[in-house]
Amino acid sequence: MNKYDIQVWSINWGVCNMKLKDYLLNIIAPPRCMSCNTRMPLDSNALFCFECSKQYKRNDQNTCSICGKPISENSDKTCRDCKSTKIYYVKNVSRYLYKGCIKNAIQNMKFKNRMWIAYEFGKVLCDTVKNEYGDIDFDMVLYVPMTPISKRVRGFNQSAEIAQVISEKLNIPIYDKILYKKAGVKTQSGLNRKDRIENIKNAFIVRHSDLLVDKTILLIDDVFTTGSTVNECARTLKKNGALAVYTATVATVKLD
Repeated sequence: MNKYDIQVWSINWGVCNMKLKDYLLNIIAPPRCMSCNTRMPLDSNALFCFECSKQYKRNDQNTCSICGKPISENSDKTCRDCKSTKIYYVKNVSRYLYKGCIKNAIQNMKFKNRMWIAYEFGKVLCDTVKNEYGDIDFDMVLYVPMTPISKRVRGFNQSAEIAQVISEKLNIPIYDKILYKKAGVKTQSGLNRKDRIENIKNAFIVRHSDLLVDKTILLIDDVFTTGSTVNECARTLKKNGALAVYTATVATVKLD
């Protein structure tokens, strides 16, 4: 049993003192740094070791009012990319900058099969959702899907795991049989902004569209790079009846 399995099981163990519960869990599955995998003290609730935490960057400075990317304090409230692109989601929020220990942790999660990291990211992203979207009454949580072969190769969808934590903690139902990614769509990795937009066009389909009509949706993904993926998801959802789509991602890449 890994730390992810134990922690998911522990969500319903609410009668136990939280600090004691975390300590006991840490005895069974000693905490490790999400970036370098170093063992940490048993009483630690930190996500990163001391050295890696020096690279820690929150996305809490001046940000674009739409995509949530960091922008200069001298610029207006909307970045140049959002001005030049048709945006279908209302707003995106990202907790971190995609660099340093955050980038390492996300890559560990996705490519080294450390699914427990998704649980930890789900907890902290939940706090950001509460802070930024606390006045919004969401009808459902969705996540960016993977192609069937990509999910088979990786073994899990990290965005789905993060979304599951947020759904449970905020008591918003999650639906995993609505939004699908078509088989054969190329990965976005390594593509520039223009090619990403073209590559992801019409990549998603909706089933059970009747469940979307007039619904306000929280869409979850791991990394906001150009925003083309969440934007295409939002376009597809709205085309199928959704009223509004808000997005939340663990980290964002800075503007070029």
